[in-house]
Amino acid sequence: MSPVPPSPEVFNDLVREHQSSLRGLIRALGVESLWVDDLAQEAFLIAHREYQSFDSQKDFGRWLRGIARNLVANERRKEAPHARLLDGPFTDLMLAAQPTPTPPGPTESQRLLEVMNGCIGELPERSRELLRLRYQGADPASVVAVRFQMSREALRQWLVRLRAQVRQCMQRKLAWP
Repeated sequence: MSPVPPSPEVFNDLVREHQSSLRGLIRALGVESLWVDDLAQEAFLIAHREYQSFDSQKDFGRWLRGIARNLVANERRKEAPHARLLDGPFTDLMLAAQPTPTPPGPTESQRLLEVMNGCIGELPERSRELLRLRYQGADPASVVAVRFQMSREALRQWLVRLRAQVRQCMQRKLAWP
């Protein structure tokens, strides 16, 4: 006999209980902030649809985070022109850093973001401004390039170098391989 799908109330409770840590994991895996909610929603939809295959003796949060990790890995493989990931190599590094679907808890997610923000804070002001405009703003690269009076290709190369600097800083501070 297969498990009975959860009642709407039970599933709503599971969503409330796990939504914060799930979103933290998805963001920590390198997903653009604008797409975190979409991927979290996809993970919850899959969990609801596949709930019959979930072993109720196991940790629902761990199962859910495994679904999210698979979604991010699939997104990484697709690499669509409108990719929802910040940087492919950064996401690969994050996926490799956590080989099991063990979640970064709220404090671990917060620590990752603090380390990343600290590394960004060590960059020169102009570099920080570029990262802020490109990744926190809604401006496309072409608009940012005009604002910085450079070609799109020069902007792209600068962003590649900045992401590499931040990644290396994080690797050093977190003692990642």
